[in-house]
Amino acid sequence: MSSAAPVRNPVEKRMARLHDLWWERTDDASLRAVVLRLPPDSQRMLDAFFALQMVDSDYATPDLFLRLDAAYETGYRYSRELRQAMIETVAHNRPQLAKQGVAGPWEEEHASGRDSAAGFVDTGLSLARHLRRQRLSVVLQPGGVSDVACFERWLDAAMQAPVPPQDAGLLRLVLVDDSDSRAWQPLVERHAGIVRVVDAPLDILEAAREIAAQAGGGAGGAALFRQLHADMLMLLRRGDAAAVEATAERAARLATRNGWSDQRAVLDVMVGGAWLQARDFARSVARYRQARAAAAEATQAGNPMGPMLLMQGWMAEGGAWAAAGDMKQSAQAFEQAGETARRIPNSLFAVEGRRAAAQAWLGAGERDRAWASALAGVREARAMAGADRPNSTVPQLLQDMLAMQDPRRCERIAQCATAYEREARAALVEADLAGHRLGPHPPPAAIAAIEAQLVQRYELLFQGQLREREQLVQGGEEVFRTVVAMGREWLDPAWSGLPHVKHPLDLSPGEWRESPAFARLPDPQPFVEAA
Repeated sequence: MSSAAPVRNPVEKRMARLHDLWWERTDDASLRAVVLRLPPDSQRMLDAFFALQMVDSDYATPDLFLRLDAAYETGYRYSRELRQAMIETVAHNRPQLAKQGVAGPWEEEHASGRDSAAGFVDTGLSLARHLRRQRLSVVLQPGGVSDVACFERWLDAAMQAPVPPQDAGLLRLVLVDDSDSRAWQPLVERHAGIVRVVDAPLDILEAAREIAAQAGGGAGGAALFRQLHADMLMLLRRGDAAAVEATAERAARLATRNGWSDQRAVLDVMVGGAWLQARDFARSVARYRQARAAAAEATQAGNPMGPMLLMQGWMAEGGAWAAAGDMKQSAQAFEQAGETARRIPNSLFAVEGRRAAAQAWLGAGERDRAWASALAGVREARAMAGADRPNSTVPQLLQDMLAMQDPRRCERIAQCATAYEREARAALVEADLAGHRLGPHPPPAAIAAIEAQLVQRYELLFQGQLREREQLVQGGEEVFRTVVAMGREWLDPAWSGLPHVKHPLDLSPGEWRESPAFARLPDPQPFVEAA
């Protein structure tokens, strides 16, 4: 084993420790997969480790790491996309590979029948051989997983795929786990002996604290303040509200001495959150109010973060009152948050403040005030850039308004979407299993037939739910239909409430196999302008 070079800072220390652990735990030709288990919220530290593997550094291991984030929909499609990513990687790096003496053609580029876990393993082994028997560690972090059981079946198949004895150890899969959830532990147990866990010492909060501690006193105690802030984050993770508050008091004295009123506001919000987590609502609200006082000082001093911190203090107080069950005070706090955001101006939070206030008023039994707050949210949404609305809480605001008008109809519309998603998922699982049953080297024509059948099933299910939801929309009162019309103008031409159902192939209405049979809805403009 080659130990990493002497280290200089806490991050390097963790990189070196993981480097050494990788050597110790994975230098075994029998391994088929490695599970990297991380502390919570430490993905960025792992990203840094992987980045160091791409360059000539003291922390590089003998492995060539290839990170693939293709989403898992079906096994055959996932295998195809992973293989294509490998091919593209080789093509992109061909000039550099030629300088390293890897100049010949890679025979795998034009192979067929690889749309399976075994086909992916064959491709990976072929790539390792092409790279002059370079050990390849493929990091799988799918951008999404359609069905966990299907993905696990694919992984099981990859673990069981045959590997020629002379190629043992050339290819390993790397899966990233969370030390709290330990999601991949069942896989480790199913494949004991060929899957190994590496507990990565990459706690980002501990590293941040050590960095602050090593920074020295600094002018005005800035380094000590950073250290105390890092301590608070660690204590928050542990759920020790009293310790968070005690540490915050020390940090607040530093902030007061240096005139850092914005940082005092941040500290108070953190303490308020700790007491909220402990369900001590009175202390939580008191701290959020202190945060607003500090934010007001920062605003008066010309600090550009002051108004945002003031708004966040109101939002946090609204949430605390809601958790305590006092919906009237929650509504009033959320209204103040919305108004503060409007003055910043920040349309995203202005909408959310009014939307949250509407829900709180509704919870307090004051429907008229709830509707008035919702209309105020519509006024804020009207001023928002069109591209921002779909990614804001505007969809939820409109859904809340529909529910205020006709909750039973909203429920039935949502049930249509839920039924569609359930049946579409069942069709996907069926296609996944059909592909799996074709064996390790499925004929391309058979895979194409499964794909075509799945697309046809998707289309039938999508059109069916579209018709059902449209009938329900058209049966609503005028205000209900007007709010839907607003959603279709602001969000998506096929919007009918939440959950929103997109075309399964992400096609726009003009590209659908069947033209959408949408009936005419009221013009939303007079409603929007009168809001």
